[in-house]
Order: sequence, then C-alpha cells, then structure tokens
Amino acid sequence: MIAQHKVEKVTELKKLVDGVKAVYFADLSRIKATEISGLRAKFSGMGVKVKVIKNRLTKRALNESGILGIESFLEGPTALILSYEDALSPAKVIKDFSKKNAELKIKGAYLDRSVYLANQFDYLASLPSKPELLSELVGLLSQPARELVFIFETVMRQFIAGLEEMQSKGLTKGEESPKN
Repeated sequence: MIAQHKVEKVTELKKLVDGVKAVYFADLSRIKATEISGLRAKFSGMGVKVKVIKNRLTKRALNESGILGIESFLEGPTALILSYEDALSPAKVIKDFSKKNAELKIKGAYLDRSVYLANQFDYLASLPSKPELLSELVGLLSQPARELVFIFETVMRQFIAGLEEMQSKGLTKGEESPKN
C-alpha cells in the first residue's frame, strides 16, 4: 500500500507539470547549494522552477501526466527544471551555468511532446527562444515599411530640391520662363 504522503507528492508533482512547456532533467548533486541557489535566482524571473523529488514518485507523476519516455533520465540524483513560459530559454541559462560548473550533468529534456537525450541538449540551447524569434519576425515585417518611408523621404527631398532650384532660377508662380 502506498503511503499517503507519497500520494500527495505525486499529486503535487502532477500539478507542477500541468501546463509546463519543458522539463529538463539534470544531476545537480555535485554542485554546491549556494551555486544552486544562484541558478534558481536566474530562473526566478523566467517562470522556471527547480524541484528534486524521488525518482520513483517523479516517474509515476510524469507518466500519469502523459510525459512518457523519460525513464532513463530518472536514474541517480535527478533535479527537474520545469519551464512554464518559454521552452528554450532555460536551456541557454543551463548551458551558461554549466560553463562555470562542469559538474552539472544534463540527462535529457522533454519539450513539445518530444524527448531529447543529453547529447541533443547543445542543439536545444542553440535554438532561438520565442522572444528572439518574435523580435526577428517584427524586424522582418517592419523592413518593407521602413523601405517605403525611405523612398517617400527621398522623393520628397528631390521634389523640394526641384522647387528650390526652380525658385532660384526665377521660375515661380505667375512668372514665365526666361526666353533665350
């Protein structure tokens, strides 16, 4: 019979993974607690949580939530890095953190209903995040408008230069052009 506190932990974890964009599985066991706190602080404004729960309970909760194929990630000490807003931004933070803390080991990731192995993590970290893609899209969409404004400005400058030239030659309203 399963103890009540274990059932509560599974229920709690199922609530945590509800609506999650990505789950990264990492071994943080060799990293100092102060450094892990620093990592958590970097994640705080990003809608990311770091949780450590027993592997057996994690496996049960994730399987009941429909997250399958992650069993191999749940061997040994495992921390879950849960992202609720952007699936790829945490990967960039984790990669930067791992440059200073080589003890951090990524076991794998689950995002967009796909499982990614540890050897695919660098690929995930190199992908542009949603905000980066949106800013790129805005830049692409605004480019034709900027070009149109530039063309209008050029035409107006040429028109004004032509009027100024006509005025300097004495070709103003009501006057006839000088005859040669």
